[in-house]
Amino acid sequence: MNWMNRAFLAALFSGCLILTSGCSGLIQQSQGEDPSKKEQKTSESNSDEEKESFANLEIPSQLEDLRIREGAGKYGGKQYDLNNIRPALDKLPKDLSSEELFQRLLKLMAEDYRPSVHFFENYDPSIIDIEDGPGEIRNLQVPKEEEVNIVVLLDSSGSMAAKVKGGKKMDLAKESVRDFVSNMPQGANVSLQVYGHKGSNSKKDKKISCESTEEIYPLGEYKEKAFKKALKPVKPAGWTPLAASMEKAKQTLESHQGDHVQNIIYVVSDGVETCDGDPVQAAENLHESNIKAVVNMIGFDVDDEGQKALKNVADAGGGSYKTVDSEVGLAEYFEAEYSRLYDEWGEWASDHYDKAQVIGSNKYDELQSRGSDLYHLAQMESKHLYDAVNYLKEERDYEYNVISDVKSSIYDRKKAIQGYTSDSRRSLQEEVSDNRREIQDQVTNKRRSKQDEILDQKNN
Repeated sequence: MNWMNRAFLAALFSGCLILTSGCSGLIQQSQGEDPSKKEQKTSESNSDEEKESFANLEIPSQLEDLRIREGAGKYGGKQYDLNNIRPALDKLPKDLSSEELFQRLLKLMAEDYRPSVHFFENYDPSIIDIEDGPGEIRNLQVPKEEEVNIVVLLDSSGSMAAKVKGGKKMDLAKESVRDFVSNMPQGANVSLQVYGHKGSNSKKDKKISCESTEEIYPLGEYKEKAFKKALKPVKPAGWTPLAASMEKAKQTLESHQGDHVQNIIYVVSDGVETCDGDPVQAAENLHESNIKAVVNMIGFDVDDEGQKALKNVADAGGGSYKTVDSEVGLAEYFEAEYSRLYDEWGEWASDHYDKAQVIGSNKYDELQSRGSDLYHLAQMESKHLYDAVNYLKEERDYEYNVISDVKSSIYDRKKAIQGYTSDSRRSLQEEVSDNRREIQDQVTNKRRSKQDEILDQKNN
């Protein structure tokens, strides 16, 4: 037997008990009642302000004929008072029809169902909006209103010809840069600049080498063939004009400023400044200017002193410093985003799943509580009306047929309100549960899909 059937039988049983109960509570006056108590004002729910707020309330079809829109009766709700109701009942004419008597009783004793009807008719069963996830590495689209500029500065000084575990530093750096840039978001602008790529690392070539900073792939949309073509001929040659390379990057980004512009610089270097420049100041100028660039340093096979120097540059540029000493290390730096995004998708899904669970449960319980309140309000109103009818029968000697018809109307009213309550509560609870499950399935499936995609990219 479902919940609604049990509720209906309970209401039916209760109604039968009241119909056969004989003398009502209106007849049995309590010793503690004060007969001189003055008539109270109508309940707050019947105030002009509330009447106006419910003026446009849509009454559901099953309640249309129940005088719901008028709100509480004169002695409904908190104004229910036996001492005031009995004199009011004594003034009712005995020649009223059963329908007229029923309507008179409602004007005296009806409860205000408008807040509850408004609650159920306007209830929002949605759970949460699914927020954008942490993004993807490949094929992430930069929003149209945003501009993202990524500038890679590649050290091409003579020391990059040295070998580390896995091969020559320059070859490994070029391969990692190529892979890194190819995975940038769609819509991002990419620039590749090299420094120290001219002359040699001998003293006689210092001037020409320290002046060699060049943008070999102009800032713009990433095109794989053009980028590879620009990168291929780069070879290690001279000195290390680190500061000059950042000054060159500043010139490139000079016209790219604003609230919706992100400028990010990655510097790949295997050593400190050797051209008498001030890379810390250059990084600070980039970061503190209207360009607001973030300068990230990747130290490739750098000694302790060099690491400290490059970290200072990253700190001044508002970015991060990472040291690597092999092919694996350099690849790990550029691929660290994969692991971070993998974990962030997991956290994203977990947060949404848990939030949907909590909000769904709270809404389910809220509907249960409000449904129970409305159900019992109809039960209480029904008892008060039955008490009044029994008083009229016993004390005013109203005709049996009139009394019987009014009791039937009271029962039908209670049955309609409680039926509406059960149907609305159950329907909304099912919708809340469906919405919760749908969101949890969506975030779980999206998390699984994105994590699989990230792993595929990482392993390729």
